[in-house]
Amino acid sequence: MGSAIGAVMCLSNLYVGLKTGLAFPVALISCVVGLGAWRALARVRGSAAGSGLSLVETSAMQSTASSAGYSTGGTIVSASVAWLMLAGQHPPGWALFLWTLVVSALGVLFAVPLQRAFLRREPLTFPTGLAAAAAARTLHSGGEEGRQGARVLGLAALGAALLALARDGLKLLPTSLALPGAVGGVPLASLSFSLETGLLPLGAGALVGLRIGASLLLGAVACFGVLVPWLHTRGAITEPGFMGALGWSMWPGAALVTSASFTHLFLQRGAVRRSFAALLGRERASEALPPSAEVPRGWLLAGMAVLSAATVVLGAYAFGIPPHLGLLGVALSFALAVVACRVTGETDVTPSGPLGQVAQLAFGALMPGNTLANTAAASLSGTTAAASADLLTDVKAGSLLGALPRQTFLAQLWGCLIGSIVIVPAFLLLVPDTSALSEERFPAPGGLFVAGVAQVLASGLGALSEAARWGSLAGALVGVALALLEQRASESLRRFLPSAVALGLAFAIPASLSLSMFLGALAAALLARSRPAFALVAMVPLAAGLIAGESLVSLCVALFEALGGAR
Repeated sequence: MGSAIGAVMCLSNLYVGLKTGLAFPVALISCVVGLGAWRALARVRGSAAGSGLSLVETSAMQSTASSAGYSTGGTIVSASVAWLMLAGQHPPGWALFLWTLVVSALGVLFAVPLQRAFLRREPLTFPTGLAAAAAARTLHSGGEEGRQGARVLGLAALGAALLALARDGLKLLPTSLALPGAVGGVPLASLSFSLETGLLPLGAGALVGLRIGASLLLGAVACFGVLVPWLHTRGAITEPGFMGALGWSMWPGAALVTSASFTHLFLQRGAVRRSFAALLGRERASEALPPSAEVPRGWLLAGMAVLSAATVVLGAYAFGIPPHLGLLGVALSFALAVVACRVTGETDVTPSGPLGQVAQLAFGALMPGNTLANTAAASLSGTTAAASADLLTDVKAGSLLGALPRQTFLAQLWGCLIGSIVIVPAFLLLVPDTSALSEERFPAPGGLFVAGVAQVLASGLGALSEAARWGSLAGALVGVALALLEQRASESLRRFLPSAVALGLAFAIPASLSLSMFLGALAAALLARSRPAFALVAMVPLAAGLIAGESLVSLCVALFEALGGAR
């Protein structure tokens, strides 16, 4: 069940990531979907479902699904897209598959020695793990809340799937409805201001919340509603459409996201310091587990040696990273995984993107001019960071459900295999070449950011146009300012500050997506205010159903068209 849900959510996150640059953690969603599906199976074929999932089995399902659906292929939509943009073609499919599998499994192994530091010596919260365990216990109670959540998820997925089939498969509906009006003589429709006819962005907006949704809308209005028309009238942007504007807008967007992320990491240097202090064992463990519950030391050492060697060999043979720098990349990735686990445990946000950019900076200094190796370094550090943090999140949930760390570790490794098998072929079919990267199909903002950083490190800011240089400077200053404000503002004021990451992301995706996600976040906030009890039970299943239903049908249509074109 975990493999099936992980495969579904892996494809869903692939589609959403290529569209919006976002990915959604699967740990909580998999509990709701998995237990609902198991109960449905029990009603249809009771003998096949058996006596129902225990809490430990639920933990295994959730860990497998989370690894396969979220942490395994996260950098496919960023670093792998950036490689395609810079090289004009993909690396060999077998190399991309092995790289995804080996690097994600290496991240899981990195997290094994961190369990003692962050779950026992200094027990961190890992909020998603707590929420997943609480959801599993609630659904196991068999109350009306669990049945209601399952019904909402099923109806939302069915509605979104039918709408996507009518729009993408049968071509009965347009993909968007253009907004009337113009700015600076440029029609709003040309500036990508329209209403999406799909439900996926609404579900995504409901999950990210009103602050992120409003920040996306603010960024879209500032970029495509103000700056792009103004630069067009001054001749700095010759084509004001989305793809024409993207040649400029990606630079301030990337600078804003990068500067804010690095500022946050600098402000959290105490967390970084505490990470390595806990790892070195300066605090005593709050509890000890029997040896049979732990991952055996022999497994860990053998796995580290084999996977590190495989990473170095693959990096040298397929991605152009010299072996000595490959070893350095593995060591750097472990250090960054420590930071990722600490930050995730404290804030519930895994900074895999910013940590990948740290690796880009390091490799930019060590291998100047090699943009392709730079993107591979971002993939290595970003994937290991996400996989490490995901394992500790699942171990946290599993410990509350009675699962042993060794069981969660094995489920996580199996999820790495399932996720790699699913996501790499699907990615190569969906994005066979650079023609698939477009406003209408896949904007892929994550890939734009990684490719942009690699190009700047290779050629310097002097290679950019004057408008792009000034935009990058302004974006960097705004990112630093917002990060400092967020750090120093009170809790009541912080929720009204724009999110720097969402603002920067809005510069790299069509304004229609930002508008739709804002509307979804607004609808979720209004529902939570008017019917709080229903929203508490149904909001996550509703949003997950909208995302999964539309993304999977649209994905199937796109894969069918890709296979038909290949023939």
